[in-house]
Amino acid sequence: MSLRNKPALTVAFGAEFLTRPDGYEGLSRHYGFRFESEPRQMMDGLMCKALSVGSVDVIDAFTTDGRILAYDLVILEDDRRFFPPYHAAPLIREASLVHHPELKAVLNTLAGRISDADMRRMNYEVDEEGKTAHAVARAFLDEQGLLGSHKAAEKTGTAPVVVGSKEFTEQEILGEMLALLIESHTDIPVTRKLNLGGTIICFNALKAGDLDVYPEYTGTGLVNILKRDTVSDPDTVYEIVRRAFRDQYGLIWLEPFGFNNSYALAMRKDHARRLEIHTISDLARYVKRSQ
Repeated sequence: MSLRNKPALTVAFGAEFLTRPDGYEGLSRHYGFRFESEPRQMMDGLMCKALSVGSVDVIDAFTTDGRILAYDLVILEDDRRFFPPYHAAPLIREASLVHHPELKAVLNTLAGRISDADMRRMNYEVDEEGKTAHAVARAFLDEQGLLGSHKAAEKTGTAPVVVGSKEFTEQEILGEMLALLIESHTDIPVTRKLNLGGTIICFNALKAGDLDVYPEYTGTGLVNILKRDTVSDPDTVYEIVRRAFRDQYGLIWLEPFGFNNSYALAMRKDHARRLEIHTISDLARYVKRSQ
């Protein structure tokens, strides 16, 4: 069908996606288009609902977000491979590992254990079924046989390890997993500082020693923190951030959990089908021909 003179699309993006180099600015340069009206800023937790009821037509999303399934949305294929890999892994202070060397083995028990489908399901259980992040994290660790036998009452007087997370569901679940692993396998007390905010808040808190560990994403480390160009190979991205964070910040990337929560663009499934938009290149063509 001809795309000329088609209605303009309304767009909402989260604050971080609007400002980070691997967000809207980098995407628009890579694919060669900008929306006719600048995207409105919206809280991440509201965008999927707003999209589902037709208040907006395009949002940024994460590929493991359980609400993609809940609201019958579709992820547009990143056919020109703009978004870098976002493999989640524990990011921990080297000083914390020196003080508690057992943390490395304990936290690496999660390496490769969480699939994309696992993470999407856990996000769905919290966001749509009303379960707590703590309960979902504990159930997953129990299913995987990863919980230890230590009890909180047995712990005594050393300074706590502080586990943090960013302010969205997946991060809270992962933060709970890290805390539960430490609590159930060691005598180290744990303080949770979950739902702190965005990347820079957590990263600066880690550098300052206000946190000992939090879950981070390799793509975020590469582009948003190191300010490097995007790289599509996940092993290369991990090696770059592993070396740079150790040398520049004294921070250690432990082994990735297994899933890749890449940024993405999402639309309502029926709307995308009607407009014949299946990829981000399709979206770019639609936008340019509707202006």
